[in-house]
Amino acid sequence: MTQQVLLTSLRELAGVRDLFAEAGPVPRARALVPVIRGSGPEELEALAQAARRALGELAALLAADGERRREAEQGLDRLRAVRAEAARLRRVAAELDEASHRAGALAESAFEPASGRRAESVAATAGRLVNRAEAHAAALEREAAALAGQGDIARLLAEERAHTEGARMREELELAGEHLDGGRNSEARRLLSSLEKKISSAPDLELTFATLRRREQQVNTRAAEAALREARRLHRREPARAIELLEAAELEGLPEELARHLYGCWLTACRRLDLLAAIHYRAGFGRGAVLVPAADGRWEVISALGLRRWEPGRRFAPQALRGARPLA
Repeated sequence: MTQQVLLTSLRELAGVRDLFAEAGPVPRARALVPVIRGSGPEELEALAQAARRALGELAALLAADGERRREAEQGLDRLRAVRAEAARLRRVAAELDEASHRAGALAESAFEPASGRRAESVAATAGRLVNRAEAHAAALEREAAALAGQGDIARLLAEERAHTEGARMREELELAGEHLDGGRNSEARRLLSSLEKKISSAPDLELTFATLRRREQQVNTRAAEAALREARRLHRREPARAIELLEAAELEGLPEELARHLYGCWLTACRRLDLLAAIHYRAGFGRGAVLVPAADGRWEVISALGLRRWEPGRRFAPQALRGARPLA
């Protein structure tokens, strides 16, 4: 049976708190609920006044926060203007510096002495203007750095960066979906892999990312299964063709059993090539290479599975292939 508790002082509240602290967590059904002593006009008016005070306080807080945001936005506008002016002055300084050099060259090579003297004067004037423009630009850049370091402005800049990055990631997710719809699984995988470490910064996109990743893995699995079926059909009569099919399969993210069958079929097909003195180097689960001795004493890759940049023809020193065994 649920029992009501009526508290009339803070001391009684502390006692009840200590009592429940000793007893452990309170079930939701037995939690304390407020007891209404009355519902007459006076009580209702008191409630309305309390509500108006709370709403008034909230409105004041919102107004103060809005004013502070407007001030930060004005500071951000000033930051943008200062940065733009500093960049403009840097461009002007570069143009004046170029003019100074050209005028100096003319002063040295002019056929007309008067033109040479005038060019020398122009070169000196342009040089002085370069120094002035660069000094003004440096002062503006210091001001911009100070503005960007202010707490509220820095927060707005971080919000803008997050918004821009979120929009960019959303576009890339849409593009990955289009790649999957068009059968371009490798392009979709490349985009999703590039987003893997950054998607946590955009919680609203994590579900979309996870859905596309599952789609990509499903497509990848179906492609690998098809490649395995065809390679099994070909590996006795056309081992080179079977190897080519299996090399194109993407093993990352595949079910363990499927990856094991792919690797086993690839290794069997490599053995059917009857390579002289070939070795099998295994770098880990689903990753390995078959190599033959080269004339320079190194080992040359004939085929590799699950190893990026181990293209046929690449050579490795023997000490880089510790643990390799004869292929036969």
